[in-house]
Amino acid sequence: MNIPDYNTCYQLLDRYEVPEHIIDHSCQVALICLYLGECLQSEKIYFESQLLLSAALLHDIAKMESVKNGRDHAALGAEWLVREGFPEVAEIVLNHVILETDLAGPIVAKEIVYYADKRVRHTEIVSVDERLQDLRQRYGVCSVSMGRLVELKNLTLAVEKKLFAPLQITPDDILKNSIKKNLLTYMKQTNI
Repeated sequence: MNIPDYNTCYQLLDRYEVPEHIIDHSCQVALICLYLGECLQSEKIYFESQLLLSAALLHDIAKMESVKNGRDHAALGAEWLVREGFPEVAEIVLNHVILETDLAGPIVAKEIVYYADKRVRHTEIVSVDERLQDLRQRYGVCSVSMGRLVELKNLTLAVEKKLFAPLQITPDDILKNSIKKNLLTYMKQTNI
């Protein structure tokens, strides 16, 4: 598996001219991913921390370019990351908006990144309902978008249930927990 390290992720974000506010959002998503990975590890469910970190940091790499060209930012970001030689990260990036997964199967990394992204409004860690309310306000309330938001909420809550089933914490603990800190500090404390 070829996974970019933290510095390489930042080089990619710089090369693709990702604005600071998107990087800040991605850092918060990364904090949640790493925290959930750590909690799952305590229950003997292991994930490569570097994969979670890289996928979270790079999940919106094509967001601004997609605003300009109208393409799906998840698909475009995945294309870029495959071209850069990171197909495993690309697969997760591709699934962070429209998740294709087996809810009855084992927990997979793309579910963690998908869920973490649905817990961060801009740079603030919020509940799923608050995040979806934000999406509703930003992207409108036409019947198509409302139908999509209902699907998004149902899938996100199903993924949440799956992720937290083996854990000793609840989704609310993400709001309360000490993960609300700097990503670099968290990485140093957890030896990532």
